[in-house]
Amino acid sequence: MKKTNQIEFASILYDTIFGLILYFGIDSFLDIREPVHFVFYFFSNIILIHWWLIFKSTDDTFGDECSDSVLDLVLGIIYLILIEFVVLFSRSFDYEKAFYFLIALLGVDLVWALMWKFIGKWRTKSKAEVRHMERELSGNIWSNVVILILLVPLFALINYISAGYFVLVFILTYLVYILLTFKYKIIDIKWF
Repeated sequence: MKKTNQIEFASILYDTIFGLILYFGIDSFLDIREPVHFVFYFFSNIILIHWWLIFKSTDDTFGDECSDSVLDLVLGIIYLILIEFVVLFSRSFDYEKAFYFLIALLGVDLVWALMWKFIGKWRTKSKAEVRHMERELSGNIWSNVVILILLVPLFALINYISAGYFVLVFILTYLVYILLTFKYKIIDIKWF
């Protein structure tokens, strides 16, 4: 017998918190005066929505495999806390701290994927399903490693470049990550 209420708890919790973070951040756009700050804060909300899509796609792909895992629930809450700090520090235009929390978020996601790829045990007996999930994990690992490598120069130069240049390079680099998540089917929605 499937315990759907327990399994769906994490998904409902995540949807609610993502929605609340987005909802309570919308009014902050009215307080922002500087164009670079506005662009950075707007993009932090795109990052929030991107991670929401990643969470939804992960639920679709892994379903019962990890939805009733205490470790996944704890890591999910850690993800949400890190995302909240990215948005909060973007709101106050403390782009350095927002950047550090984003790096931590990507690091936690990399650890999650590595754990499921090499330590996790699959409940399903379907070899095709296991192959699909492992392919998703490999794509996730690859995407996180690539983006973290691309962010290293920005991390090294954060105190030596202007805020505008930092925001531009940051956005372009994160757009690469978004494209990688679509390419490797981590997010499997269609463009059209």
